Amino acid sequence: MSRVAVVTGAAGAIGSAVCQRLSAAGDTVIGLDVVAAVDTANGVAETIGCDVADEESVADAFESVRSRYGHPTVLVNNAGLTGAGGVEGESPADWRRIIDVNLTGAYLCARQAIAGMREQGGGRIVNIASVNGRFGGSPLSGPAYAASKGGLITLTRFMALHHAADKITVNAVAPGPHDTPMWDALDPEWRERILATVPGEAPGDPDDLAAMVAFLCGPHAGYMTGATIDVNGGQWMG
Repeated sequence: MSRVAVVTGAAGAIGSAVCQRLSAAGDTVIGLDVVAAVDTANGVAETIGCDVADEESVADAFESVRSRYGHPTVLVNNAGLTGAGGVEGESPADWRRIIDVNLTGAYLCARQAIAGMREQGGGRIVNIASVNGRFGGSPLSGPAYAASKGGLITLTRFMALHHAADKITVNAVAPGPHDTPMWDALDPEWRERILATVPGEAPGDPDDLAAMVAFLCGPHAGYMTGATIDVNGGQWMG
């Protein structure tokens, strides 16, 4: 039976790849993004404009999903913003916005989805963290991005423990550099510096990352929960 899957940040390179993978597996995929429309060629049945940092916007989006498709039993928290600089350089406004989108957004979306997953007998939640949440980030990521992704890894463990009895698995992936427009926009010197920290082939292919997300959402990952899977070419081996 086709599941209802919600993917946030669906307009981005990684979000689009995840939508395509889940759709190919037979899921009805609804994309949430601040971008009003996402190309339906990416496998989405519908896109809903949503600011994941805004409680009312998230509640309205999930109510739309439930009214049109039923309860989602798959949630991929992919929406995210990056920053730059250090604690002194990143403004309080930027700090708050990044934390709100990257971390609070995942909390707000999970909060909307969990009751329906429980009612349906279980579900899958996958959070897109980052290698920056592992090693502490850099001036390229900024402090809020690193802190938010580290917090997302911890939130993943909390929800996995708290909702195991509900048959809801909660896992995260921690990507390193991937071939996305954000990567392409980096200064070439910065790209070379980052590539030098990756022992494997880099940057990664978003479709390969999406395949891991799809696996964590699928039937063969039922005994995996609370895990953070490193998809970063060996950049982090902790």
